Amino acid sequence: MKKQAEKDKLTALYERLSHDDERAGESVSIENQKRILEDYARKNGFTNIRHFTDDGIRGTTFKRPGLDAMLDEIRAGNVATVIIKDQSRIGRDVVEVGLLKRTFDEYNVRFIAANDNLDTANGFDIMSIFRDVINEWYVADTSRKIKTVFKSRMEKGLRCSGSVCYGYLASKEDKGEWVIDEEAAAVVRRIFQSVLAGETIASIAKALRAEKIPIPSEHWKRIGEPVRAAKYADPYAWSATTIGYILKRPEYTGQKVLGKTVCENYKTKSTRKTAPEEQHIFEGAIPAIVDEETWQTVQKIRETVRRAPKRQNAPNRLTGLLYCADCGSKLTHRYNLVQGKWIEDAFICSGYRQLTHDCTMHHIPTSKIEAAILAVIQRVSWYVQNNEKEFTERVREASDHQQEQTVKECKKKISKAQKRHKELDGLVKKLYEGNATGKIPDKHFTRLLNEYDEEQTGLETSMEEWQRQIENWNADRLKTDQFIQLVKRYTDFSELTTPMLNEFIEKVVVHEGEGRGNDRRQRIDIYLNFIGAFEVPDYIITPSEVEEHRRLQEEQAAKEARSKELAKARYEKRKQDKREFTARKKAGLLTPEEQEAEEKRLAHNREWQKEWREKRKASEPEKPHKKSIKELMEIEKTGADLTPEESERLASHRRKKADQQKARRERKKAEQPEEKVS
Repeated sequence: MKKQAEKDKLTALYERLSHDDERAGESVSIENQKRILEDYARKNGFTNIRHFTDDGIRGTTFKRPGLDAMLDEIRAGNVATVIIKDQSRIGRDVVEVGLLKRTFDEYNVRFIAANDNLDTANGFDIMSIFRDVINEWYVADTSRKIKTVFKSRMEKGLRCSGSVCYGYLASKEDKGEWVIDEEAAAVVRRIFQSVLAGETIASIAKALRAEKIPIPSEHWKRIGEPVRAAKYADPYAWSATTIGYILKRPEYTGQKVLGKTVCENYKTKSTRKTAPEEQHIFEGAIPAIVDEETWQTVQKIRETVRRAPKRQNAPNRLTGLLYCADCGSKLTHRYNLVQGKWIEDAFICSGYRQLTHDCTMHHIPTSKIEAAILAVIQRVSWYVQNNEKEFTERVREASDHQQEQTVKECKKKISKAQKRHKELDGLVKKLYEGNATGKIPDKHFTRLLNEYDEEQTGLETSMEEWQRQIENWNADRLKTDQFIQLVKRYTDFSELTTPMLNEFIEKVVVHEGEGRGNDRRQRIDIYLNFIGAFEVPDYIITPSEVEEHRRLQEEQAAKEARSKELAKARYEKRKQDKREFTARKKAGLLTPEEQEAEEKRLAHNREWQKEWREKRKASEPEKPHKKSIKELMEIEKTGADLTPEESERLASHRRKKADQQKARRERKKAEQPEEKVS
């Protein structure tokens, strides 16, 4: 019965073929393996055969449908013998193959490799171990050779992958080159411009879905190009992930970027993203869909986390551009209903009243900062349009001055670091001498030596960086030409649009305000892209500033006229009310309440006038006592000296009295009758 049961068990014939094996030709094909194994089984008397096959699976992978099905039969006790063409068919991993052989031994399964003369029925074969090692080495060596070939191709700018970015197509003449797919490129440009206009990724995806613009996979399918993601339910289902992937691709600026991922393990085929210094970048190797400035601006916008306030659907467009002048933190947008009456739309320092560091508020209304930004853009743009040559010269002068200051600071730092480095050399020498003579114990010697060595290493790194800044400084790094081209792209500067804000402004530094109300003053430093904090000469007056000045004057004049009209109307009304009240008072028509109120008013006025007179009298200085003429005469009789003023007063009094007496005598003389002459 036992022998009959053994005869009923299966003879498993296992075949495996990988894509790499296909290059070897017909000799390792599945059909060829089956024919070899069937011939071997027939010649050696094996019956009840069943094929277990894995087609297109690597030897380093041990999750295979055919292999798993065979192992299930083995564990069920249904297999007596396993036959393969050679040991590499079962796998190319020494550890995993060893575990499989242990499983065969555990279930008393005979294992045969036909071409390798391996049969476990003949006992242990040490050469099988070496064959397993060689099989794994073959995979490792193949992987190394492929990596070398790929690296060589990438260094020459040749692609190793057939995948193409959305917006491009593989050239029909040269599959390694890309050409622009105008239909898809228009969508790419629209996505970038939408981000510049302040739209969120979700709103862009929603708009594309609403207009039924096909997703990349559907677009490739319609034009007959290879499709990566063949399974998708909705051909217009744009997602934030897809749009975000498009926005971060540097290829759209004309860069050919090779080696963005690398295979870390040839067994698991696991990959990792490479660092920028590991990649091979070729500028201008493919046609650009968006310009470099637009791409960089979009990356800067996406780096800032923007959240929409509770009462708004979209975040504020200034978020991420405003910085605190004192602590360097970004300013946070506040959009709150204050006391249920008015909405506060302003920015404050994100470090205000924080646990880690407490900064001042730096409060600035959104409307004021936007008006200041628009005024700067208008002023600088007009200056560029009308004084381009002078603008270029001023920017370069500012750059040269900044260069001179930076180089001077770097040289000063290098000199100081060199001096300290030399001091440390002397300290290390003395440290060795002290340790050699036994004055410094080994424990302290080791600690101090490590500290000195660490400090010297830091100084050397810093000096290299400062020297690099001196050598690589470029006086024209502010890219005035790019700013001039940016200005020329705009024809209307009357309104601050979101694209204008994102393209012109690098950052805005806000200082703490001083004063309150209409007297509040606050400094704002506005840095423009490419040229920094540029200031137009004070003598330049732009037409927009003239128009703004005229508008403000008209508004002020209208406000003053309105105030005068209101004041005049209030005065006339009070005057009319007073006349009516006086008439009623004289006629005795006042009510008791009005009479009482009038008496209180009059009493209050009298009391107020009394207090006012007393205060005025108390505030006036006491007048000095002025001596009378009689007192001056008495003083003169005593022989005491008089002041010049007093002497003049006394003399004037006497002249006046003399004139009066003379006039009286003349008057009496004139009144007497004339005597007749006989």
